[in-house]
Amino acid sequence: MTGGAIITEGRIAAFSVGERLNADTAVVHIEIVSPRYEGLAQLMNREFVRHEWADCLFINREQDLGVPGLRKAKLSYHPHHMVEKYHIWG
Repeated sequence: MTGGAIITEGRIAAFSVGERLNADTAVVHIEIVSPRYEGLAQLMNREFVRHEWADCLFINREQDLGVPGLRKAKLSYHPHHMVEKYHIWG
């Protein structure tokens, strides 16, 4: 696991946590960004990946949880592919 943060005005304004899944893929598990700063989410995403996994071919940003705004944001990165998720209830 590794993480990164952006500090502005003496406070953490964004942070992200992730890990390498395999030789060519990293997974971003958590990304929390203050809505106070326009463009901060994109900056956090770009810089975290650039500093931690510049050698990875794929970055898995995990699920959008069915939240329309989150899905739109994730699709704006033009994903290589998406994996369909299933739920099994017993």
